[in-house]
Amino acid sequence: MNKIPIWQYLYRLFLMLSLMASGAQAVSADVVLTNGSEVAPNIALLHVKDDGVYVDLEIYVEDIPLFADMLPIGLSSDFVEGKPEVEQESDQGSAQAESRALSIVERDEQSLHAEIRKLEFRTRIDRASPLAGQRDPFSGKIVPSPPKDPRVLFVEVFFPFQNSVPNELTIMPPSQDGEPLVTIGMQVFDREVPVTDFSFLAKPAELKIHWPDPWDSRFSAESLNRKAQDGTSTFLYIEPREVRHETLIRLRELAPWIGETTEVSQTLSPQRSALIVNQAASFLASRNPVSIDGKLVQPSNATAKLLELTSQGFQVVEPGKEVSMNNAFIGAILSFSSADLPDQVTVTWDMFDEEISRVATISNDIAGPFFGAVTPADPQFHWQNHLLQYQRASVTLIPVEQQKRQNTAVALIAGIISAVSLGFLLLTRGKVAKRASCVTMIAATSATFVFSGYLPELPWNKPEPPEQQVAEDILRSMVENLTTVTLETSPAARKAELAHIVTAASLGDIATEVERGLAIRTPGGSLATVTDIRDLSLERVDPTLKPGGFSTLAKWTVKAQGGHWGHAHMRAVTFRVLAEVIPESGQWKLDGLTVIEARDPNA
Repeated sequence: MNKIPIWQYLYRLFLMLSLMASGAQAVSADVVLTNGSEVAPNIALLHVKDDGVYVDLEIYVEDIPLFADMLPIGLSSDFVEGKPEVEQESDQGSAQAESRALSIVERDEQSLHAEIRKLEFRTRIDRASPLAGQRDPFSGKIVPSPPKDPRVLFVEVFFPFQNSVPNELTIMPPSQDGEPLVTIGMQVFDREVPVTDFSFLAKPAELKIHWPDPWDSRFSAESLNRKAQDGTSTFLYIEPREVRHETLIRLRELAPWIGETTEVSQTLSPQRSALIVNQAASFLASRNPVSIDGKLVQPSNATAKLLELTSQGFQVVEPGKEVSMNNAFIGAILSFSSADLPDQVTVTWDMFDEEISRVATISNDIAGPFFGAVTPADPQFHWQNHLLQYQRASVTLIPVEQQKRQNTAVALIAGIISAVSLGFLLLTRGKVAKRASCVTMIAATSATFVFSGYLPELPWNKPEPPEQQVAEDILRSMVENLTTVTLETSPAARKAELAHIVTAASLGDIATEVERGLAIRTPGGSLATVTDIRDLSLERVDPTLKPGGFSTLAKWTVKAQGGHWGHAHMRAVTFRVLAEVIPESGQWKLDGLTVIEARDPNA
C-alpha cells in the first residue's frame, strides 16, 4: 500500500473537499455534479447578442397559466384540460405586484419588449444526469429527476435592445409580491460564452455586461456565475509511466503570443482553427520549461486540441465545426517519459502579460490533487514526491501447474504394502513366494509414486486443457497483466512488457490489438488507468492445436479513470474477447487475442 504523511493527506483532502464544495472547475468529471436546476420544471436559456437577448423557454405543462402575460390569450385552456386555476387578484395593488411573464429590464427599469418568434408544443430536452433518481456517491443525496410529465410549451422569444446597448440587465421570473411563482432552471450566455452554469432563477438576477470581452460579464449574485473563471490554467499529472504538463488557455489570451489577432464575436473556420492548433502545439512545447529531478527535459510528445466551454464543462470541438473566438480554448498536452516515479517536478511559467497575470495550477498524483497558482513574482510550480512506499506495477509470469493424480491415503497404503512385500522378499526362501513378493512390491511402489503426485509427466502423455475454473483463473491473471501493459505510453515499451506473457510468433499482432482494443483513453488523449476488473466469465473453453492450451470467448468489465486539463474522467467498459492461451516453457502465454466488443455496460 502506498503511504504519505498523514498531515499531507489531510491537507490535500481538505483542499479537495473545499474545492468540491465551492464547485471549482478543477474537479469536474464525466458525471457532472449538479444542483438540479437542469431538470427544473421550467428551463430558460438566454443568449445575449449585439442586437438583443434571445431566449429559449421550455414551460412545464402545468405552469403555462403562470406565464400567461407573455402568451396568446386562451393558449393554456386550449392545451391543458383541467388545468389548475390561477387566482385572480381583485385588489389593484396586488395586481401591480404580480407578473406572469419572464421579463428583462434595463438599468433604468424599462422593460425590453418581448417578441415571440416560435410557439409550439414539445417534449422537454433530456438534460437529466445518468444518476437521476439514484443516490449521489459524493453527497449521499438523491440526484434530482425531471417531472414525470415530459410535455412543455416551447417559446422562442427575442428581447431587442432599443436605442443603445445596455451595460446592465435584470432577468425577472414570474412573481407575486416578490416571491417566484414557478421554478426555473436558467443558463445565460453572452456572445457564446457561458456566464452561468445551470442555476435557479429564484429572484431578479442583475447581469453586468462587459462588451469588450464577454468572458468578463458577471452577475451581481456571485452564486450565479460560472465556476470556471480562470482564462489560463496549468496542470501536472504524475502517472506511473509518464509526467504530463498540460495547459488550458483562452485563445484570446494566447493569440498575441503566436502572432494572431482576435476580434469580439469573431468566428473561426475549421481551416483556420486547424492552423492555430498546430501553431499553439509547437509554441507551447517550447515554453514554460519542465525539470524532473533537477534536470531540464524535453517533451517526448506534444499535442493540442481546440476546446469550448459548455454546460458540461470543456469539450473538444468536433472537426469541421465553426467556433466563436470568444469561447475558444487551446488545450495542450506535453508528455515526458518517466520509467520511475520522480522525486520532484518543477514547471517555470514564463508567459505573463497584461492579460495573464495569474495562472491557476493543479498537480495530480495517486494521492490526490494539490492546488496553487503562479505569478510573475513566484513563477515556479512544484510537485514533490511524498509517497513513502511506491510499487511500480509490472507484468507477472503465470506458471503452468502440472496436473497430478494425488491421493494421500492410497499412497500410504501402497507404501505399507510395498514395505511388507520387501520384507517377505528378504525373508522367504521359496521361489514362488519370492516372485509373488517381488511383483507385489513393484506394483505397490509404482502405486505409491502415482498417487503421491510426484510421478513426472511422461513425454507421450499429452496434457489436457485446464478445467473451466482453472482456465478462468489463468485468464484473470492474463487480463490483469494486460491492464498493466496498457499503462505503457510507447509501442516499444508495451511490446517489451508483452514479451513476458505472449508467444514470440504472436507478439506483433497482439501488441497492435492491445493498443486498438484494450487501451482506454480520455477525450484529451491520455491513457486511463484500470482500477477494477469484475464479472469475468468464460462463455466456452475449447482445446487448441497445441496440447494443454485452450481458446475461450471471455467477457469482463473494468472501471477506469484518467485525467486531463483538471478534469477527472471515470467510466466503465465491458470487453468481449476471443483469446488463445497455451503452455510454453512452464508458463502460460497468450497466443491469440481479438477484441470483439468494447462498450458501455449501461448502454
